[in-house]
Amino acid sequence: MRLKPLAGAAACIIATASSAQSLKPDEVLSSIVVQQLAEPRPVLGADNRVHLAYELAISNPGKGFVTLDKVEAIDPAFGQSVSTLTGDALTRMTAMHSGSGNTIPPGGTATVFMDVSFAAADDRPADNLAARITATRQIVGHDGKPAPLPSDSPVPATFTFTAAPTPVGKPAMVIEPPLRGSGWLATNGCCDRITPHRGAVLAVNGAYRVPERFAIDWIQLDANNRAYEGAKEKLASWHYYGAPIYSVADGIVVTLYDGVAEQVPGPHPTGLTTAAIGGNMLVVDIGGGAYAFYAHLQRGSLKAKLGDRVKAGQVIGLLGNTGNSTAPHLHFHLMDGPSPLNANGIPYVFRKFTSTGVVVIGDEDGLEEGKAARVEKKRAGEHANQLPLDNELVSFE
Repeated sequence: MRLKPLAGAAACIIATASSAQSLKPDEVLSSIVVQQLAEPRPVLGADNRVHLAYELAISNPGKGFVTLDKVEAIDPAFGQSVSTLTGDALTRMTAMHSGSGNTIPPGGTATVFMDVSFAAADDRPADNLAARITATRQIVGHDGKPAPLPSDSPVPATFTFTAAPTPVGKPAMVIEPPLRGSGWLATNGCCDRITPHRGAVLAVNGAYRVPERFAIDWIQLDANNRAYEGAKEKLASWHYYGAPIYSVADGIVVTLYDGVAEQVPGPHPTGLTTAAIGGNMLVVDIGGGAYAFYAHLQRGSLKAKLGDRVKAGQVIGLLGNTGNSTAPHLHFHLMDGPSPLNANGIPYVFRKFTSTGVVVIGDEDGLEEGKAARVEKKRAGEHANQLPLDNELVSFE
């Protein structure tokens, strides 16, 4: 005789009364699994708010649908909510890897991108965080779509549970800028929307990695707020092509690559290997468990070799258009390991910069077509020990 697993009926949503009674009072049949990908570390943004940017991986191992209704970051010591995502805001910050909206299908997964922020003058809301999830279960209807639970279901349709506790990590590292001059635009930056950087959740050796959490693609605008003038496909049309790249701190070169030719601006590159995805690049161990990554440099422009010691402010290469790149730019971020993909991105702040304003969301996409960007004059002025946020237009001395 083959016995059915105790949890089998619960996994199918329609549980027996005895299986429901097997749960203790503080246990919730959650139907989904929630995993914290990395401990959040505070970083002071140019908006004068402290940001805790992190991710929740959510999977549905059951045979029914689960819709996310609310995702909260809470102080687990008191159960108080410090940040809440619901409705359209939750949809905007959720990447559904299958399914649609906020509904995770059977066997499906999603990633919720959290940005818990608070005024710099305020006390940190908690030294530890947890996720409080409110969700709704549905069965698979005859048409394969979500349908309401039967009225006699022993588990409630809507439920709330707490998961994924994590400590808040140490503050961001202070570094020097990797560029000099005015008009540098921080594209695909942190923290309050899913950019190609924030959304780059990878699996390496069976583990989650988010290497580009705080990455920035730096391009330079001219006096007319354009990225280039002339023929788009000519590298010489991009006035900042070949700009010097500076080491952001003292350190030792631990990884480099210098074997990729320049891309023609415009088309998406093809035939890339994982070794060459960052183009010609350098990784510098700057101490304290932090590694600086400089990508898409010109071939033959690297000014250091493996094992070389570099100083803050030292020129280490020239801005190029190599690897996974459609236009000249510097990809820069800090990470917690020497491998550009097998690492987690960590926050950083620049010792000093001046902000001109913020490019209107969407205008940055037109820059590769020769259009001028509109700049809103918010956050303009001098900044110290802060991170330029998404689409910030800044100058470095």
